[in-house]
Amino acid sequence: MMMDPTQNFDDDDVLDIDLDKLPTDEKEAIMSHVTPDDSAPTDAFSLGQNDLRRELIDRGIQPKGFFNDDALRLQEEFDREHVSERDSRMKQKIQMAAKSYLRETIKRKREQMDTELREEIDELAGNPKLEVWLDLVKANTTPVEALLRINSVATRALSKVLQFNLGLRALNLSGNHLNDMAGKALANVLRRNNTLVKLEVEGNNFGPATVKEFAAALTTNAGLTYLSLESNPLTNDDNDYSGIAALGTMLTTNSTLTSLNLWRTRLGIEGGKALAKGMSENKTMLCLDIGNNKVALNDAMAISKSLADNLERYDAVQRKKGEMKKGQIEAAERARKQHEEERKQKEHEQWLEERRVERQCERDRIEAERQRKLKEEEDRQRQISDRKAAERAAQLELEKKKKKKKGGKKKK
Repeated sequence: MMMDPTQNFDDDDVLDIDLDKLPTDEKEAIMSHVTPDDSAPTDAFSLGQNDLRRELIDRGIQPKGFFNDDALRLQEEFDREHVSERDSRMKQKIQMAAKSYLRETIKRKREQMDTELREEIDELAGNPKLEVWLDLVKANTTPVEALLRINSVATRALSKVLQFNLGLRALNLSGNHLNDMAGKALANVLRRNNTLVKLEVEGNNFGPATVKEFAAALTTNAGLTYLSLESNPLTNDDNDYSGIAALGTMLTTNSTLTSLNLWRTRLGIEGGKALAKGMSENKTMLCLDIGNNKVALNDAMAISKSLADNLERYDAVQRKKGEMKKGQIEAAERARKQHEEERKQKEHEQWLEERRVERQCERDRIEAERQRKLKEEEDRQRQISDRKAAERAAQLELEKKKKKKKGGKKKK
């Protein structure tokens, strides 16, 4: 059961807490409040014969009638029962301690969240530029790169909206004296945001807590390629290497980050060992700056070798990509030429077809003109013939009238 500072808590409603699912530090904190059970089982040999007999019968065991044998048998039962009862008591004590710890943790986190929220509201009210930036981030209209001079409170406020931004690709927050609370907020950005590829937070006050959060975030982040933590006290003056250990573990699984700047971060010998171990399994890191950190020579050399191997592997991949790209370009050029030839052939065939159609159209036009003239000639000849026929008919009619007229005169 993981603790959520926003959930309601009531002893009567909460089921048993599975400590195995809690972080190690929380489990240790709970167990530190659990007192050991020093109770001992009842001594069967201290009982009288009658009590001994009754205890055995109550447990469904037939007494043998020999004191030592019956006492030994009953002692086995007492020991077993004691272990069961002790385990039950310890479980109850652990649950009580866990619920008490949970209650106090939730209360503390709520108070902390309330305090942080008030601080952020006050910061926003007194920082108009921050309000502008928040609006830009929300609207995904930020520049691609940004260098900001803001404090820890403003960083927390910005981080809450930056988790969902899709525009900003490079962010520089160096030299702002940011604390671990701001560092945790930035780590939350990396848990969700895969658009940001470069993050520079040099010269701040980030310690082991921030590094652990960054390491956890980068285990799943698939966008960030460059991270600079230069000049941050990452080991709390060589007193806490847990953050660097987590960073080393992260290097065994992260395949996106290619450049990590840890110059003058007080890595020390222990930090160097953790990074060397992590780099032994890393195949993608190309630049890891561990200068000015008092790292052991053998660890520094191991890291350098890992980087050299990764660089060689990277170059080989790039060459292969170059060859593939060259092949793709050549294939594309061949396809282009073939397409161009096909286009030209198609255009030529289309041109020939157009000329054929034009010639056919011209022949059709000529034939149509010939037919038109032929019809006109036929019509003209028909008209001439009709006119001549009409003239002959008229002539005949005239002659007929003349003959008729002459015949009338003779009768007179």
